[in-house]
Amino acid sequence: MTTLPSPLADVTSRSATADVAQLRTEIDEDLAALTESTRILRFRRNGLAPISGLPNEILTAIFEYLEEEERLDGYDSEDTPACVAVTHVCRHWRNVTLECPTLWRFISSSSPFWLDVMLERSKETPLIVRYSIPMPLDNCLEKVLSHLLRIEYLEFRSWSSAPMLKTFKFWARDAAFFPTGLISGPIFQGQVPLLRDVEVDYCDLSWSLCTFGGLRTLRVEGTRLPDLLSALRCMPALEQLTLDSIECNERMMFDPVPLTRLRHIKLCATSFRTAVPVFAHLALPVDVRISLRLLSIQGPKTFSDLFSAIYKHPGGPSPVLRSLRATNHNTRYMAVQFSTSRTIKNPDGDDIRLSIQFFFDLPFIVQPDIVLDIWQIITQQGHQTFFSGELEFIHFEGFLGFIWGLTAALRIEGSSNVTFPSLRILELRDMVLQDDELKDLRDILTMRTRHNLCIQDLRLTLCDNFTVDQVQLFREVVANIDCDQYTLINCGRSLRKRLP
Repeated sequence: MTTLPSPLADVTSRSATADVAQLRTEIDEDLAALTESTRILRFRRNGLAPISGLPNEILTAIFEYLEEEERLDGYDSEDTPACVAVTHVCRHWRNVTLECPTLWRFISSSSPFWLDVMLERSKETPLIVRYSIPMPLDNCLEKVLSHLLRIEYLEFRSWSSAPMLKTFKFWARDAAFFPTGLISGPIFQGQVPLLRDVEVDYCDLSWSLCTFGGLRTLRVEGTRLPDLLSALRCMPALEQLTLDSIECNERMMFDPVPLTRLRHIKLCATSFRTAVPVFAHLALPVDVRISLRLLSIQGPKTFSDLFSAIYKHPGGPSPVLRSLRATNHNTRYMAVQFSTSRTIKNPDGDDIRLSIQFFFDLPFIVQPDIVLDIWQIITQQGHQTFFSGELEFIHFEGFLGFIWGLTAALRIEGSSNVTFPSLRILELRDMVLQDDELKDLRDILTMRTRHNLCIQDLRLTLCDNFTVDQVQLFREVVANIDCDQYTLINCGRSLRKRLP
């Protein structure tokens, strides 16, 4: 510290300007020296405090706890990260804080400045994002969502009701970046009187309150069966239900959920192992439309288990199935549909009461009789309370060797065992017909004609090997034969190769 020289010792405010200025400069220097000395002494003194002996890892854990409590409990009224206050305590704490990216991952600020700071200092750490609405999100939402690959937890909380909301969708298509999250009730204060359509992916449906009691349409992907059943109990007005990739690992049985107003249920990307328990826990109306997209195809026993679960809780008059449509698009995809109309004109029409699609990871040769096995199972005595079978129309498309299965099903074994007694129309499309298959089919149709069960119409489209002679022979047992131009031009030849 400088000792005041005697020439300046007596300087006052009335002294010469130059002397006053010089003295003020020297005093400022002394004060700065005192401040620095005080800082050094305080730094050394703080270094002797017990807390200064804590390892950086423990300090970081404490700071993270502080930030999490402040941020996620809503105490951050100044819209700044809670850990900013920590950086003002001392240099050591500041260095620890700035070197810890996890302290800056709790995003709930609407300030563009602090949002940039937190996104930068958090580096590549997974983010926890939580916003409460109403809050001005114009300047931050796009910036936050641009870091979607880093977001580990995303929440938008509304404290308001949504009286005009009709459709609510939450999509998290990639479960690797959006692990299954929690939607808990009540949201929108439980007040969404106009909400009719909800779509959610990869969410736990822990909806204990009837927020969605007026819902008409629900699509859910990637949830657990118990959570789904709990949610469905709160949706008595549901009419359309689509389920995709439902997790069903529980062996515990739950009370069936009555869905008395349901008009259409669709199960996508599922297996028999999942579909059976799903249907076993739902009490469906007898006139519901059922669509299945199965990832495998198995024998009659598996189908019997599936349809037994579907028909477990029937009630009311059963619809009469009058037409069957089976399409083998390639060795990886096959579809079977049953309709209440006498023909199937629209594959997505309301008359399609049961639709089953099969998807295969590897090429799969469909057994010719599997489609007719399905028909026999769904119309057998134990299931007739749900479907009645008066099959009048059959359409087969794209199958190889399918005629053998068809003729086996149409064969009459004695007068008391008649299959498909109401069948009147047989439609074949995109088929390669072999001579021995056609002879067997003609023999079966002749047999049915003798029992007054004749086929009235035989329709062929895009078929190969159906010769002019075959047309004449079939006219002896079929009232009407309708062949398209391709079939007539290419009669006797097989020009096409089946695509895998």
